[in-house]
Amino acid sequence: MSTLPTTLQKWVAFLETQDVPVLRRTIQELGKLRPSAERLTASQLAVVILRDPLMTLKVLRLANSARRGRLGTEITSVEHAIMMLGAVPLFKHFSALVALEDLLAQQPLVLTSVLQVYSRSMHAAYQARQWAIQHQDIRVEEVYIAALLHDMSNIMLWLYAPQRAQEIRDSVRRERRYYGVAHEKIMGFSVADFRLALAAAWHFPEMLADLVDCRNAGIPRAQGVLLGVSIAHMAERGWYGAPMEATLAAMAENLNLPLETTTWLVHQTAVSAARHWQWYGVPPAAAWLPMLPGPWEEERLPDTKLDREGAVLAQKEGDDAVLCMMPNPVRLQQVMDEISAHLDGSLDLHDMMTLVLQGMHEGIGLNHIVFSLISRDRAFLKTKYVHGAPPGSPLRQFEVDLRSSNLFVRLLEKMQGVWFSPANANTLAPLIPPEVLKTIGAGEFFAMSIFVHGKPVGLFYADRKHGECSLDEHSYIEFKKLCVRAADGLGHLARK
Repeated sequence: MSTLPTTLQKWVAFLETQDVPVLRRTIQELGKLRPSAERLTASQLAVVILRDPLMTLKVLRLANSARRGRLGTEITSVEHAIMMLGAVPLFKHFSALVALEDLLAQQPLVLTSVLQVYSRSMHAAYQARQWAIQHQDIRVEEVYIAALLHDMSNIMLWLYAPQRAQEIRDSVRRERRYYGVAHEKIMGFSVADFRLALAAAWHFPEMLADLVDCRNAGIPRAQGVLLGVSIAHMAERGWYGAPMEATLAAMAENLNLPLETTTWLVHQTAVSAARHWQWYGVPPAAAWLPMLPGPWEEERLPDTKLDREGAVLAQKEGDDAVLCMMPNPVRLQQVMDEISAHLDGSLDLHDMMTLVLQGMHEGIGLNHIVFSLISRDRAFLKTKYVHGAPPGSPLRQFEVDLRSSNLFVRLLEKMQGVWFSPANANTLAPLIPPEVLKTIGAGEFFAMSIFVHGKPVGLFYADRKHGECSLDEHSYIEFKKLCVRAADGLGHLARK
């Protein structure tokens, strides 16, 4: 948008005219169902639609717009909407859907932010539905939909005013503001008013509008929606903090269940929601469940600014300008699967290593990756492939003398990995040769030796150094998994 709306009314008028995009996965799944549209049940089609907040919005909006002109009965569930509209007419009406990923292809930071809200909305919907089931609600889909659509205003800002959305998020994180306070300060009107105005413009049923209104928290069904949303938000910063514990205790009391049972239900529900993470391609909240209790390290934010269209406007200069890569589990799985599919020796060394480096960079989110091979005289590790290091970077000259005892010689004793971090720096730093330390610089890194047919052949090195990027346990696990898969692939190459 060249000029942003300035009032609540103008924002709503603008958004009311937008043909919002949907997930590419939604388009693909609907495409699979289209040939059998006449035989589909409403529930079969609803399963696909209800995994996409914006597709759910489009269907309910269409159904209620049409219904209001006839009998006036509000449509509060997707299944009801499908039965009222008919599957074949529905496919015809939505024959030219726009994919979210295509719309934001040139705005990767915005796309990731939208997908994070999508994933969180799905998690919130699952938690709210579980609450409704425990309360023996006979219309659980209504509660599910209300939680799924609760953050629609946030998604709209990321889609059509990413600069404003980023300002709100930064205010929440850096100034420790509540989202509602930050939203009102930057937008000039409350998020509650924005949400309700959009609900009216989009022909939300009155019942759903009431459920997404935070001012109705005293109503049991609305309370379930807000609890689901709260759990989904809190889980993104860890499952074991004081706010989450207090919320679970309040839920246990309300449900008249033991705290342990309530906690188990919430965790199991998070796992159920996470089974659909491929739709969104971002780590689900359930991924953090295995982490040990304790405070999380303060989140570090890159000094990246977006223009009004969501493009990167400016970042820190010099080395600190390196972008903190966002892990992409979908891309990582694609690489793992492709390596497995070519264990027949159909890839050469270059193609295999290209895949592995892409998996580490795009899938795990590592900035710099080096694969070094043991020299023929077995005296040195020498760089063979490099990703992420610019021309002239010392990493391109990565070399380790294997004739003296050091950390890398020890790694080559068997196939094993190491995460060099502040926790073990006092022990491991003396084992890093000075010339290697000069090459890789200070800070954390991953390294893992590669064995083929029981013999060491080389070593992977990777880091997220510079700027405000840091390593984490999940990335280390994925790094080791990909190294093992790479060793398997190299073993099959060696048989050619």
